[in-house]
Amino acid sequence: MIRTVVLESQTLFRLGVISAFKGNPDISVAGDAKGGADLFKFLDRRPADVALLGINQSNHSECIEVARRLRNDYPNMKILAVAGEDTGNSVQSLMNAGINGYIGKRQAGRHELTKAIQKVAEGGEYIGEIVVSG
Repeated sequence: MIRTVVLESQTLFRLGVISAFKGNPDISVAGDAKGGADLFKFLDRRPADVALLGINQSNHSECIEVARRLRNDYPNMKILAVAGEDTGNSVQSLMNAGINGYIGKRQAGRHELTKAIQKVAEGGEYIGEIVVSG
């Protein structure tokens, strides 16, 4: 079972991700957070295998810092960025911060998100199709 923690400032999207994995035999949502401080408080109490970082224009810089801190403080944790905008600069800055994968919010359905989580949890990298083709 892959334990996932969701960092997402937008409540509706965060609840949607949590709902999408209810009853999934392979992936569980161990917890969720609205911001980086809440995420690290949660991780101090409970482990997770994969962190989903919900990224939008208003929190892009914070998410880069969160990714760097996750990579430093939890080196075995895998990090998947789920972003509203797919630009090469965003992907590159996040990859430099240590993420293992990147997927667009607009293109990602439950199937692709599941595939991305599984791929990064296994130690691979995942870059969503729209980013690769864009």
